[in-house]
Amino acid sequence: MKQGVLSIDLGTMGVKISLVSLEGEIQKSAYTEYPIISETPGQAEQDSALWWEGIIDCLNELNDSDNNFPHLIKAISICGQMHTHVYLDSEDRPIGPSITWLDQRSSEIIEEWQRDGRAAKLFDLTWIFPTTTYAAPQICWVKKHRPDVFSRTKLIMIAKDYIKFLLTGNKVTEPSDASGTAVFDIRTNQWSREALELIDLDGGLLPEVIPSARIIGHVTEKAARETGLIQGTPVVNGGSDHSVAELGSGLLGEGEVSCIVGTAGVVAACTSSPVIDPKKRVMCWSYPLEGYWDILGITQTAASSLTWFRNVFDKERNNEVFDEYSSLAKGVSLGSEGLVFLPYLMGERTPLWDSKARGVFFGLTMKHSKAHMVRAIMEGVSFSIKDCMKVVEELGVKFDSVNVMGGGSKSPVWRKIQSDVYGKKVRTLETQDTGAIGNLILALLATNEIGDPGEAAKLIRHVETVIPDPIRAKKYENLFGIYKEIYVSTRSIMEKLEAYTHE
Repeated sequence: MKQGVLSIDLGTMGVKISLVSLEGEIQKSAYTEYPIISETPGQAEQDSALWWEGIIDCLNELNDSDNNFPHLIKAISICGQMHTHVYLDSEDRPIGPSITWLDQRSSEIIEEWQRDGRAAKLFDLTWIFPTTTYAAPQICWVKKHRPDVFSRTKLIMIAKDYIKFLLTGNKVTEPSDASGTAVFDIRTNQWSREALELIDLDGGLLPEVIPSARIIGHVTEKAARETGLIQGTPVVNGGSDHSVAELGSGLLGEGEVSCIVGTAGVVAACTSSPVIDPKKRVMCWSYPLEGYWDILGITQTAASSLTWFRNVFDKERNNEVFDEYSSLAKGVSLGSEGLVFLPYLMGERTPLWDSKARGVFFGLTMKHSKAHMVRAIMEGVSFSIKDCMKVVEELGVKFDSVNVMGGGSKSPVWRKIQSDVYGKKVRTLETQDTGAIGNLILALLATNEIGDPGEAAKLIRHVETVIPDPIRAKKYENLFGIYKEIYVSTRSIMEKLEAYTHE
């Protein structure tokens, strides 16, 4: 293996670590899963100790493949799941499990803020509208329902920033993850003192914010002993998982749109100035590149909808079952013979912002099979992403192609469905692990190997472009209208069903 950058991607379902050469070649990777704790309605927590254990397991695996592996690492760059946060006590130990971005229990806090006007004021102060996904309302939920935890808390860190702390001993964050708290002013890239005061949170509980492409510290003796890394290896500040993946897909400035069909669905367009959506459907967050912002539409459960299907109906199968799903979907006609899926398995974010939304298979008949359900999931997830794209276009972003990433981009059948549903060219890249390429780019900037993001364009290599079929695109446009109508017609029923989820 060649010298390169160690990319750590602390995802929602697991951690992936890769050694990426300076030329953009992903030389070796390792992956470890960890569970989500969901024992009560709305709960979605994780044990932060398992993140660190997973990282150590991955590093051991990589080291076993090449004893010289730690010496090949020029720098470490990390991205991770947004919003998920760790509560640290006075001795920097985690207090209980970490609340993830999937957790919906702060809905009562959001409803309270909406009633008393604080939600609207937060939007005015930060240009970010609070939702159940964000860290600040979840912290306020902890303050209300777990006062013993909150009273002992001395610092609150986003997931990937906590790993950086374990590596370096330094406690910092950066703008792309700070944007996901609801108390960060994206116009100044600083914590909003007024927003913190408005919801009665002490700003001292949050770490310092510095740019993403900076060296924030070096691997300590303790971390080196635990991980096998070389003491003194520089660690880059990094960014949120979706934004770093966007960076690695080619969003090096204005002009392109990327779409991640991963655990969540993410539609992203990079701009050189913050953009506000007065209807509060999509978000604008700070981007890991200084001087840029990210217009974002984010759905709650994208490729994870198909993972849910596997876990329920093929729980004994591993990831190879997804190839079988792709073959099954290929044998089903457009529209799944009248079966429509709404992928709202954990509520929905963009553009609905409805924590009470629920998943729906609509139109089931005796003729429908497992194959129909698989294709309906692929189509429904694509519709939910199209819903985001339409808002992005409405805000003035024009595009005719989309760079696609994530698990939903691995299937050629799903790529074709997406192209026809979006009515756009769908482009795939030489590597699907664009998070690793994005981490490489941040490390190259942080270590002054390159002086401008544009110099990283040579690392972005497209390999396939799927062209939409006009006739199929028109049929899907009509079906998309039906998809939208199903939600509108069932929204009040979904809300009534909420009472039974606690039985």
